[in-house]
Amino acid sequence: MLHIEAVYDFLCPWCLIAKRQLARALEQEGADGVTVSWHQFMLYPDFDRGGHDFLAVFRAKYGEALQVPMWERVRSVGAPLGIAFAFEKITRGPASLDGHRLVRWAERQRPGSAGDLIEAIARGFYEQAEVIDNAFLARTAAAHGFDAAAALAHLESEADLVEPFEETAEWRRRGVTSMPHFRLHFADGHIETITTTSTEVFADALRRARAPLVATGS
Repeated sequence: MLHIEAVYDFLCPWCLIAKRQLARALEQEGADGVTVSWHQFMLYPDFDRGGHDFLAVFRAKYGEALQVPMWERVRSVGAPLGIAFAFEKITRGPASLDGHRLVRWAERQRPGSAGDLIEAIARGFYEQAEVIDNAFLARTAAAHGFDAAAALAHLESEADLVEPFEETAEWRRRGVTSMPHFRLHFADGHIETITTTSTEVFADALRRARAPLVATGS
C-alpha cells in the first residue's frame, strides 16, 4: 500500500522529531500495509570522528547565555512528542559515521532493527547528552539485544567506513541536501516527498494511501 523511505542523520534534531511524528501517525491511522526503510545521510561528513566542543560554536555566535532561537523552536515542537532536548548539557558533538556504522551492522544481524537503534542513539545524544563514542554505541546495541562485544569489535574495525559516505553521496545526487527527508511510494506508482513534517502530514498521507482500498472495499 505504502512504502516510506526515511533519510536520516543522528545529528539532525528534526529527524528525531519527524521519526516520532511518523510513529504517532502510524499509531493513529494504523500500520497495516506500511513499510519503512531507513537510509543514511551525513549532514556533516567532514566532522572529526573524535568529536568537537558542541557548545563552543553556539557560544561564539550567541554568547555565554546560549539563547539559541533554533533550540527553542525545536523544543517547542519536540515537547508534545515526549522529547526533552538538553542542548545545553551536550559536551561533545560527534560525527555521525560510527552511529551509522552500528546501524548497518545491526540491520545485517537482525533486519528491521534499524528504527529502534536510530531513535536510541539520537535520544541518547539529545536528551541524555551522551558522548556518542564506541562504548556508548556498544551499550546501546546490547540494550537492544545485540552482543556488545561483537558490536564493539565491529566499531573498532574498518568495516563500513566507506558505505555511509557513498550512501550520502547517492542521496545528494538524488537531490537531498537537508533533513528531514521522506519519500513516499504509493501503490499506484506515484511518489511524494515530505520535508516539512508533522503528525498530521504523515497521517494525511496514510489516509490517502488507503483511500483507493476503502473505495473498492479491498
